Amino acid sequence: MTKAKLGAGNIDIELDGETVTLRPNLKAAQNISRQKGGIMAAVDAVGKFDFDTMVNVIVLGLGVDGKEARDIPEKVYSTGMADLVAPVINYLTILANGGRPVSETTDDDDKTDPQNR
Repeated sequence: MTKAKLGAGNIDIELDGETVTLRPNLKAAQNISRQKGGIMAAVDAVGKFDFDTMVNVIVLGLGVDGKEARDIPEKVYSTGMADLVAPVINYLTILANGGRPVSETTDDDDKTDPQNR
């Protein structure tokens, strides 16, 4: 298994007219998992348009605090949750996969996969 390439799991989202980047990190994975009872529970909540969960995931993914973090709810509301659900769920899936996109394969994976002989 190889380590994730720098930026491989980053997800760009449009937030109130500005492109920002959610970056997978251990702190985000731990906090989301602890707050929601697992990352899958957060995926479920975001899929059900749970506003607070979406805001929390975005704040942790952006790594912001203070005033920047307090501004995120208004930006999420202004953007509209419908446009954010898919990329935020994608980000959560990447978090659950150790910061790597799920579809990412490595040369080592190809060598051990019996179908790729």
